[in-house]
Amino acid sequence: MKLTVVSPVYNAENIVANLVEQLINSITSISVVDDFELILVDDGSTDESWGEIKKASYKNEKIKGIKLSRNFGQHIAVTAGLDK
Repeated sequence: MKLTVVSPVYNAENIVANLVEQLINSITSISVVDDFELILVDDGSTDESWGEIKKASYKNEKIKGIKLSRNFGQHIAVTAGLDK
């Protein structure tokens, strides 16, 4: 079974690494999950959130990033991640 977690990110450069770490710890503690991916959607951040998402994706191939052209809101960001 594969699990996909989608999380919108907005002006959260200081917590992206912690978010990724906590999500991975939580997912790997679920014994029924064989495979997983994290999709982090930068919802038009004005800080370095996108750079932090890129760093995380370079370190771990299970992490994917999507960068929206502007802030569309969390619902659109989650939908973009689900479409991916």
